[in-house]
Order: sequence, then C-alpha cells, then structure tokens
Amino acid sequence: MATFMIGEEVLHDGRRYVITLKQPLPPYRYRLARTTSAGPEIHWARADELHKMVSYTTPRADTPARG
Repeated sequence: MATFMIGEEVLHDGRRYVITLKQPLPPYRYRLARTTSAGPEIHWARADELHKMVSYTTPRADTPARG
C-alpha cells in the first residue's frame, strides 16, 4: 500500500488534488482539496483510492537528441 504525505499532489477519480490532512486513527483516510471554477472542492479518500503523480516522479526521454 502506498503512503502519502500532507502537501503531496495525488490523483483521485482522475482528478488532481492536494492532501491537506491525514486521519491519525482508523479508518485511515486523507482529506483532499482542489480548486475548481465553482470554488474549492474537498473529498475524503482511503490510500487505496489514491494514485501517485507519476508524471512528476518518472523520468522520461522528452528532450530531442543533439547530434
């Protein structure tokens, strides 16, 4: 199971959120926040419902080769 930190950006249901709080006792859940055009949106989710932002942590060869 993945672990997450407060302030970390994560994906939940295909949307990007930031973790603002971790519940310290079972059931362990994370409070998620994001900004929308209608205002702030808050959700609670379990760790198994969240995904790491792999686009930030996975190296990729996206720079054209010089030669």
